Amino acid sequence: RQMCIRDSINAEYGVQWFYLMATYHLTGVPPPGGSEPAGLALVIIDPQVDFHPPSGSLAVPGAVEDTERIAELLDRHQDKIDRVVVSLDTHHVLHIANPGYWRDREHHWPAPFTTISAEDIKNGSFHPADESNASWALQYAEALEADGRFKICIWPEHCLIGTVGHTVQPVLLAALERWAHARLRTVEYVLKGLNNRTEMYSALKAEVPVQDDPGTQLNTKLTRSLHDSTVVVCGQAKSHCVNYTMRDLLAGWEGDPARLVLLSDGCSAVPGFEASANEFEADMKAAGVTVTTCADFSC
Repeated sequence: RQMCIRDSINAEYGVQWFYLMATYHLTGVPPPGGSEPAGLALVIIDPQVDFHPPSGSLAVPGAVEDTERIAELLDRHQDKIDRVVVSLDTHHVLHIANPGYWRDREHHWPAPFTTISAEDIKNGSFHPADESNASWALQYAEALEADGRFKICIWPEHCLIGTVGHTVQPVLLAALERWAHARLRTVEYVLKGLNNRTEMYSALKAEVPVQDDPGTQLNTKLTRSLHDSTVVVCGQAKSHCVNYTMRDLLAGWEGDPARLVLLSDGCSAVPGFEASANEFEADMKAAGVTVTTCADFSC
């Protein structure tokens, strides 16, 4: 039975995986196949299988409905949306926010949703499984806490490279392909989270940039290329990656903040983090960002 399920999944998603690998775009600059437009840009954060019920390893309640609304919006405004950017959460198994990176005092993996502080590392409650990472782990935890956003949070393994969970949810993928054919433009895929040493909630930069990895620094090519556009943001999750992508985009925004648009029903919160999502939406309204629904959005 497991073999039949696996074969069924591979049949459904295999072509999608190779399609995505062939069209990934790492720099944030539009790939060949269309000039860079300045009109309306749709930025979709991490619309991947692993964030969708019922089978996603980090499923966000409401994500399926969010994605259906985004796909419908993309079809409805197909002729007006000039650019589509899709970020993809992209991890190795030994990422610093995955259980396998860490051990507790009894050499067990921490459970998902465990919080690890710098003090936990100092007192030996948790340590990296690979002791050569001990110095960086403490340095990272201290830098993360000093920034004021987070402590290390252990997540269920999700969006692992090569897995079904890493791929775009099929309903949205079909809409993306329809848009690409209709507009003769290429969807831009931006990978985030590849570096094992740092978390990357924002699609624009890592929480703690790693000095020897430019991919963890602020993606200025992407942010600058969006400045003359109206930018519509949606995806998963409202409490985390949509939240911090939009905060980073707003922090460097040079124009009218009303040209940044949050689709409030195009993203949902990770369970237990609803307060963060509500605070984010309130902060965006206070900053002058346009907050609307997929149905009410007009170009």
